[in-house]
Amino acid sequence: MSDTLAPFAGSVDGERHRRFGSHLARSRKRVFVGRREELALFRTAIRDGGQAAVLYVHGPGGVGKSTLLRRFADEAVNSGRHVIEVDGRTTEPSPGSFQAVVGRVPDGSVLLIDTFERCQGLEEWLRERFLPVLPHDTTVVVAGREAPSTDWYIDPAWDETLHVLPLGDLTDDDALDLVRARGVPPRLHERVTAFAGRYPLALSLTATVVARRMPSSTDWSPTPNIVKTLLRHLVGSTPSPMHRHALEVCAHAMTTTEDLLRSVFGEEHAAELFDWLRGLPFVESGPGGIFPHDVVREALDSDLRWRDFAGYQKMHVQVREYAVEQVRRASVSSVLMAARAANYLLHHGPFTLAYHSWRGNGEVYEAPCRPQDRSTVLEMARQVLGGDSPAAVEYWLDRQPQAFRLYRSSATGTLLGFLAHLECERFTAEDATADPVVAALLRHYGGDMSTPADGVLRLARYLVQAEGGERPSPAFDLMRLSVLADLLRMGRLAWSGRVLSDREFWEKEMSLLGHETVDAGRTPDGRSHTVFVMDWQARPVEAWLDHLSRHVLFGSDAEAATTHAAPHSEPAPEPTGGELTDDQWDKAVRDLFRAWNHEDVLAANPITRLVSGGTPAERVHALRQQLLHVVESLRSDLTTAKYHHALIATYLGRQTTQRGAAARLGTPFSTYRRHLDHGLSEAVTRLRRQLTSQ
Repeated sequence: MSDTLAPFAGSVDGERHRRFGSHLARSRKRVFVGRREELALFRTAIRDGGQAAVLYVHGPGGVGKSTLLRRFADEAVNSGRHVIEVDGRTTEPSPGSFQAVVGRVPDGSVLLIDTFERCQGLEEWLRERFLPVLPHDTTVVVAGREAPSTDWYIDPAWDETLHVLPLGDLTDDDALDLVRARGVPPRLHERVTAFAGRYPLALSLTATVVARRMPSSTDWSPTPNIVKTLLRHLVGSTPSPMHRHALEVCAHAMTTTEDLLRSVFGEEHAAELFDWLRGLPFVESGPGGIFPHDVVREALDSDLRWRDFAGYQKMHVQVREYAVEQVRRASVSSVLMAARAANYLLHHGPFTLAYHSWRGNGEVYEAPCRPQDRSTVLEMARQVLGGDSPAAVEYWLDRQPQAFRLYRSSATGTLLGFLAHLECERFTAEDATADPVVAALLRHYGGDMSTPADGVLRLARYLVQAEGGERPSPAFDLMRLSVLADLLRMGRLAWSGRVLSDREFWEKEMSLLGHETVDAGRTPDGRSHTVFVMDWQARPVEAWLDHLSRHVLFGSDAEAATTHAAPHSEPAPEPTGGELTDDQWDKAVRDLFRAWNHEDVLAANPITRLVSGGTPAERVHALRQQLLHVVESLRSDLTTAKYHHALIATYLGRQTTQRGAAARLGTPFSTYRRHLDHGLSEAVTRLRRQLTSQ
């Protein structure tokens, strides 16, 4: 307990304390920002001699509760009130000890109780026994991480006396004011707020470090020590390493459910871990599950990535596989939420936030296109696309009305945009006559875009919104998520394309995502179009997901990302020697399996040229032996053994189709494809390690 007025007696020491305390109060006031409503309520409570009031402040660690209580203390002292301060960290959580720390409470006192979560077991006693016997004009402020129990609301005696004040982030303006007050130079304001967000502790700690070290450039990033300090204040200790890892999973995934924890930790721990996470003060609940505060999320994720990168890689793959599986299993009504969760994982890599608004909070919804919507869609096409485009839109509305999806305002029902995600086995001459973009694609591929026997082409032909062009917005985000969900759920996907006019804006992002560009030229309406395409026969979906994970984990520049051509395009020239890129290794190893029985094709493979010595035939034999060794090594682990079986059945055993291999293994085709794709990816990694270490 500290009695703020007691040291201010007339002694010399008291005068020194008064002068030093006044200096501290002025310094605190200089950097205090925001919290206007809380201050107004407190000032009302202590005005005119005070009144009976309990202000219950609650919020996660680091949100500014202690700072607010110090400001309350200064306000009360300046008003001539007697202030008693209690800190739960240094108070024994028992009624006797608590009362001894508080001591005598004179009339008109202000009692400030901080860190009450350390004394939370005293809450009922405080409400029922302690507070009722205080002087009638006492103002009490309780601050802790946990909200008050519902018993406060049940008893009508507290209706006019209790004021619950949940403390959250600062506003954008207040966060910027705090950074300025802490002495951060203007050139670094954006970097500091980008890392710390609007979270008071993160802002204060980061701003103090930056202001003292004063980096000369704008290229500042938080050090591991800053992250460690933040986590100590925000999270504290955890009951076990498993609980800590559950928190890290929660930070990496967009939202966490008990089912996700079950997939990572097993049935026996999932419920316990979920209940523990849900009870943490910095963890919130939403429609898709629970999630931590943004600053806690970023700190946990960056700390694990720096501290245990191998563990971080493993966790990312586990969360990604779960998220993708949820997209494939989701109902029509929940598939966009699942796709959003899968897409969120790109947030941890080099995929810039500029390509996604990240604002999908229900203000826009997707709806099927009904016959009565036809005229509205065509009118939007006329207004936004102009020229001859409405004729092509009408053509596809006639032939594939189910490919059209509408995006409406949740508040008004107004049409904000539409998507047309076409699906077919081949594009026809009639399609080309009606749609100039299809005509351009057919010219690019020599007039033939046919697929294997059961293959499917998907073309996101129109992504149209009433305002904003092709720039990210909640509506445009939903269109992209809808396309992603279709691609992940399509079992026979052979090729896909996405038609966009704003090539300059989208090309870098689409390149990172592994797409090749096809210039569709200018259509009769005067618009230039680019089709961003993927050949899913050359790179199956699972391999593409591995490609994205490599970018998330290791980063990449545009030159390092090798794009893949669509059906029947000319192959990219093979490297003549030296180091192969990640994508070249991936393609070359897959080609080794496909050409296993064709020695001349294997001899031309770039990996064969990396095998030293001997004739071409001898190098092919040596490479086959090394690849067999790699495949055999997969048998030693329970998980990778499934990959071994898929590779043997598909490439190295009796020749058959993929469906025949799945039937031979007695495995559902979708499960077989996942095992095969994981096996190919694992073979790439192991063969590369084996050859480059020689």
